[in-house]
Amino acid sequence: MTVTIALVGAGGIGTIHLGTLADIDAADVTAICDVSAEAATAAAEEFGADVYTDHEEMLSNEDLDALFVAIPPFAHTTQETAGAEAGLDLFVEKPIALSGETAARVDEAIAEAQVRSQVGHMYRYSPVVEEAVDRIGDRDVALIDGHWVGGVPPSGWWGVKEKSGGQVVEQAAHVFDLVRYFGGDVDSVCAQGGKSVVGDDIDFEDAVSASMKHESGAVSHVSTSCASPDEHVALRLVGDGFHLELEFWFEGEEHPVSLGRLTGTVDGEPIDLEAEEDAWAREVRSFVETVDGGEGDLRSPYGDARKTFELTLAVNEALDEENAVELPLVSQ
Repeated sequence: MTVTIALVGAGGIGTIHLGTLADIDAADVTAICDVSAEAATAAAEEFGADVYTDHEEMLSNEDLDALFVAIPPFAHTTQETAGAEAGLDLFVEKPIALSGETAARVDEAIAEAQVRSQVGHMYRYSPVVEEAVDRIGDRDVALIDGHWVGGVPPSGWWGVKEKSGGQVVEQAAHVFDLVRYFGGDVDSVCAQGGKSVVGDDIDFEDAVSASMKHESGAVSHVSTSCASPDEHVALRLVGDGFHLELEFWFEGEEHPVSLGRLTGTVDGEPIDLEAEEDAWAREVRSFVETVDGGEGDLRSPYGDARKTFELTLAVNEALDEENAVELPLVSQ
């Protein structure tokens, strides 16, 4: 079977996914939409795909199986709901929206249409995360400590909180997702933030520290900063008989890949594993395999990713509160 696919959003992450789709025999990219006709045309050339600047027009004209949505958080309008109503399986890049209400509407549309969904939390597909999950098994997790530090991306909208949600929502969401992946759902969160280094390039905090209590009893902490000259993304896991460290990084410019490393001990046994597979490619392949009727594994369906999104919104809210913020913010 061939899976006919359309893409909305021919920017950075969209073109990364197109690079993977070009290497999947079952994937047939037939249409690409972007508000920039130039960007859509450039991305469509390799596939001989139709070009659109209006996603509603594209969905009306094309015969599709799946829709990839890879747009900035502020640009989400009816892309997902229209796709779900058309019966298309959805791959949606994070952040999935800017408000909990928007995410709730999409979640409801997906459930009503009974289509399959995947959100681009690629670290769930990293081989080092897989290994950590296997090694931990059903052991109790006591502490999770993660961070994402780096600089300010060149995109003009990233530094505007009303468009990106800030670093917590737009970028560090990957770390908060791993916190939930290993620690389970969060009961409450408190946070502190400040701005002392980055100037007018952003209108939000350049450093945030968030602490969380999980339903499981585990506690977690995530630090974020866009004031660093170097990028470092990592997660520490401590629990019953284990102490593990996961690091993640990107390699390459024209065709970047997402790699990682796992070190630590489980029951005194040392572990040192470096991923040789791209987490971005693995998540896209799994989605296409699922749509194609194969054995694909959807590890971040929209409903679950919505909980991660709600957590990042709660962190932003907690920055302005004296007390911990209870979750969920929007009823599930």
